Formats: sequence, C-alpha cells, structure tokens
Amino acid sequence: MKFIIARHAETEANANRIFSGWTDYPLTEKGIKQAKRLGYMLKKNYNIDKLYSSPLDRALKTANIVSKSIEREIIVTDNLKEVNFGIFEGKTGEEIQAEHGEHWDSWHKDYVNFRLPQGENLIDLLDRIRPLIDNLKQGDKDCLLVTHAAVMQVAITYLLDLDLKKMWNFQCKNCSFVEIEYSNNFAFIKRLSPVD
Repeated sequence: MKFIIARHAETEANANRIFSGWTDYPLTEKGIKQAKRLGYMLKKNYNIDKLYSSPLDRALKTANIVSKSIEREIIVTDNLKEVNFGIFEGKTGEEIQAEHGEHWDSWHKDYVNFRLPQGENLIDLLDRIRPLIDNLKQGDKDCLLVTHAAVMQVAITYLLDLDLKKMWNFQCKNCSFVEIEYSNNFAFIKRLSPVD
C-alpha cells in the first residue's frame, strides 16, 4: 500500500510567515493554483483509493480541489489537524520572540516535549495521528492524507520508524507531497515532490 501525504496549499499566513496551527487563514491565489496542480499530478501518477483530510479549512479546501481531479470523496478526520501552537498562533516568529521569549526559547530547546501554553507538543501530535496511521496500515488501500507541515513531518518519522527529532530532515513546502510505500511492517520513501 501507499501513503501519499500532502501539505495544504499556501495560505495568507504562510505568505506572511505567521504561525497558524488551529487558526484558519484563506488560501492565496497561488495556493489555489498549487492545489489544482497537485490534483493534476496525483491523478496522472496514482490510483488513490481513499482521501483523508484535516478539518481545518486550508487543508479541506485543498482536499476539495484535489478531490475533483482524483474523483474521491473526502473523509474528514481530526487526527490530521495541525499541531496546536497555543499562544504562538496568529503571530510571526519575531512577534513571538518579543512577546513570549521565554516560551520561544524553551520550545526551541525541546520542541518534542515542550507543550506550548494553551497548545500541544509533538508527543500530543504523534498520539493524535498514530491511531489513524495504524488503522490504515492494516488495509491495502492507497491513501492520500491532506494535512499540515508538522503532521506530515511527524507521520513520515513514525512510518519510517525514526526518532521524532528527525522530523526537521523533511522540509514540507505548501502542496508538496511524499509517497511512502508500506508493506510487511516496513516503509520507505518512494518520492518526495514539491508542487510549484
């Protein structure tokens, strides 16, 4: 089976380098074009059996655009929501450092375990996505997951049985996707593709 994990298209928050987490921002015009291109690429190269999406608007709008190309209904699941950035949401890195410098430093020292005030840490995120991935691994369907950068990175490390700290080895731009082949409890990356 294949896991194809895609990040949502560009939003106004992405364009302005704002931490969005569970806060929604609209797709940009560039983002809409990215999502259409992603749908075209996926239709051309894959026979996707199931399409799952985060319920957050930016992912769901991306999934809606893609679903028109690949002709699959969307299964919406909270398991694919972005990490909750708590007090960081709606702010740029510079604003966070100015307003919450101590929390920023703590997060950078231990981004896996440090729980953001009013938010989550990466262990929380892994605990949220693990049941979905484990359930899908029991089947033989090729699945597309339309989600967010941190979810994508954590899912890759989990499927490849890597330490969570290795997530930064996988940079996931808007509408990029990774194809992971999974069989007999073994996974490998077959393709990592940006969509411009």
